[in-house]
Amino acid sequence: MSQEEELVDAVRGRDHWRLDDHAAWYAPPGSRAHVRIQPVAQPTRRSRFAAAIVRDATAEHVLPCATATEAVRWAERVRLD
Repeated sequence: MSQEEELVDAVRGRDHWRLDDHAAWYAPPGSRAHVRIQPVAQPTRRSRFAAAIVRDATAEHVLPCATATEAVRWAERVRLD
C-alpha cells in the first residue's frame, strides 16, 4: 500500500477530515488551528508521515509519525484552541 493510500484509509469515515492531492486536513468546528498530515518525501521506518499544527498559515509544531493512523490519532487528541 502506498503512503497516499494509507492516509486515505486512515481518515476514511472520520469526522472533520478532508483530503486533497497531497495531504489530509483535520479542522474540527470552532478550532483556531488545524492539523495537516502528509507523507514524507524520503520516508524512514519511524518517519513516514508528518503531522503539523497549522495556525494562521504557520506550522507551529511538526510530529514525525511511523503510520498514518498514528498521525490521525495524534491530530484528533491535540489541542487546537
